[in-house]
Amino acid sequence: MIGVIMHVRTKPGRAEQFSRLVAKLQSDVHANEPEALIWQVMRSNDDPDLFIFTELFESAEAQAAHPGKPYHVAMSAAGWDCVDGQPEIHLCTPLTDKNI
Repeated sequence: MIGVIMHVRTKPGRAEQFSRLVAKLQSDVHANEPEALIWQVMRSNDDPDLFIFTELFESAEAQAAHPGKPYHVAMSAAGWDCVDGQPEIHLCTPLTDKNI
């Protein structure tokens, strides 16, 4: 298993558009990627321009294949256009696979 924690900041005035795009992406991931054990996007209560992605994949191969999925490719340009700067990305190894 491989986990990903990603912090993404949106450009001023673009958070609502980004929120709609990633909500659709989240729905598509849940419907089409059973190897994505957890794929959740949250919005900070303290900073509405900050989004936190929490992802857990069965394997590094599943994680590597995720960005190439058609629905991900379809929203990528519009999504990245909303992003301010570079995301902060942390790849993680779960301590256990229990309780997933």
